[in-house]
Parts: sequence; C-alpha cells; structure tokens
Amino acid sequence: MITLSNVVKVFKNRFGSFTALDGIDLSIQKGEIFGIIGYSGAGKSTLVRMMNLLETPTSGDVTVGDTNLNSLSSKDLRRARRKIGMVFQHFNLLWSRTVYDNVALPLEIAGVPKSEHAAKVNELLSLVGLSDKADLYPAQLSGGQKQRVGIARALANDPDVLLCDEATSALDPKTTDSILELLKEINRKLSLTVILITHEMHVIEKICDRVAVMESGRVIEMGSVVDIFSNPKTTTTREFISQVAGDEHIDAEFLQNLGQGAILRCTFVGGSASQTMVTSLVREVGVEVNILQGQIKRLKDIAFGTLYVHIPGNVDIEAQAIAYLKKNGVKVDILRGAEGGGQA
Repeated sequence: MITLSNVVKVFKNRFGSFTALDGIDLSIQKGEIFGIIGYSGAGKSTLVRMMNLLETPTSGDVTVGDTNLNSLSSKDLRRARRKIGMVFQHFNLLWSRTVYDNVALPLEIAGVPKSEHAAKVNELLSLVGLSDKADLYPAQLSGGQKQRVGIARALANDPDVLLCDEATSALDPKTTDSILELLKEINRKLSLTVILITHEMHVIEKICDRVAVMESGRVIEMGSVVDIFSNPKTTTTREFISQVAGDEHIDAEFLQNLGQGAILRCTFVGGSASQTMVTSLVREVGVEVNILQGQIKRLKDIAFGTLYVHIPGNVDIEAQAIAYLKKNGVKVDILRGAEGGGQA
C-alpha cells in the first residue's frame, strides 16, 4: 500500500544542513495498522509527512498504492492527497466553525456539491460517536471529542490511508484508549490502512500489527509487535518496551541466594500463554518450579507473557524442563544454568 525506497531528507539553513531521514526503506501493507515509534528528534513526524509529500524527499521514492507521488504534478498531487487522511496531535480544528462545518470542510475544498454534505457528515459523526455534537463549536468539546472531530474530518473524502501524527499525545490515558479503540474499529469497518506515529509504547501494544522503531533518522528495528516484544534487538526498543512491561531486571543478589538450579526466562505467545503451563510442567516432567516474577498482557488480539522461573536440580532436570516448554511453544532463555553458569 505504501512503499518508501531509500528516502533521504536533508534540511538546510544558514548554519548548515541536518539529515532528518537517512535512507528509509519501508513497506506498509494494505489494511494493516502500522506503528512508527521513536524519541523526539528521531524523524517520525518528517517520515509521516513524506507519505503524503507534505515534505518532499531530498532523494528516494514514495509510492502509495500504484502511484509514485514524486512523479505527480502539483494538481495531481493535490488530488492524490484526498485519499490520504491525516489526524494531528493538536486537532487543527477551525474554532469559528461548528463540528458539522469542520467535518464538511474537506468536501467543500474537493468541490463536492453542498446538497451532498449532510449525508456524509452525519454518517461520519455517527461513526465517531458525535451525532449529538454537530452544532457545537470546538471550544465546547473535550480533548477526546475534538480528536474525534479531527478523525471524522480526515475520513471525509473516503481515504485509503489514515496518517495519525501523535494523535493521542495530548490526551489522558482513558481518552487515549477510547481513541485507539475508535481507530481500531475504523480500520476494521472501512478496511483502512492506518499509520500511527507515537512515542508511547502503549499505543503500539494496544492496536498495531507491525512496528518500526526509529532513531537518528533511521529505522533500527522493524517487525510484528509480538516479535518486537518477545525479542527486542536494540537498547532503544528495550527502553520503549519497559514503558509498558516495567523493569524485568531481577536482583543478582536475590538470584545468588536461590542456590543451585537453572534460572529461565520463558516467553509465551498466543495459545502457549496458558496459566496451566507451569502446573503441567510440574505434573508431567516431575520437576520443581519456583516462580520468581512474570506478567501476561495482550498485544492487540494476541496474548503475550513472560515468566521468570527457578528450577532446582541438575543439568538433566534443566534439559527436561526446557525440552517440555519448547515442545509446547514456549521460548526459553537460560539466564543461569543448573550448575550456576552465566547467561546463555
């Protein structure tokens, strides 16, 4: 649906130049919810503005659907942008216009006859849960309601893609969850491709199918949300995961006091995230298991959990336990072997 090929963006001023994007290669599939996460200055907002060419790449190609946006004339680019809706962090509503008129604005700009506005605007206000707010002004709305108006306005021209640039950053946690559920519903009902730019891992965890992690203008890690959570490869990614998973560090002195035996980090995904797994391990393999710490959460619609366990015994008992867990779909990392060795 969206492909960026070796995209570079260099900003120049009287002090010199700054590379905001450095060789971005990215492919987003039709109908998926794709997250892009990174700290401030990582290049996230510049990247999302490349997807509708609000920022022109210094080099590289941007393709949406079958159309290379770089090759379009100004007139054709304006027409193509109508199929790429955008939702902003601070809503960008016109304060002198009612909710109804804000949602109708893209229809006016596109030259849609005014007689056709009412049906479309009322349909969108119903979709975002604001049918009773049509005659109010933005100043009379809560932050979440303002963002719902922004989403309805972004959908006015029936876009194929919805770009959300930090769309929940100005909202409280409860309102954030309600907006994310709305975006998830819109994705499902309209088969819309949704791209979320954020610095909050909770947003990624809640609704995204895949995620790209950015740092210093580059994509440093990309994959399914489950894969990124279960096997983060970079320090930045691990820091973001700790936002929602907490610090999984186990004190070394505490581990030492446990005595002999293996320390395992077990990662459960999907059906393997069963609370009966440890019980089955004890019953069927005949090993002792001390649970040290753990958690189970949902990544969109998939259960994901981590469990740290201590298995007293020798290397044979350790091997039997690991073999049983892996046979049942559990990923096992050996933090300490049964004979007291280091990490593996």
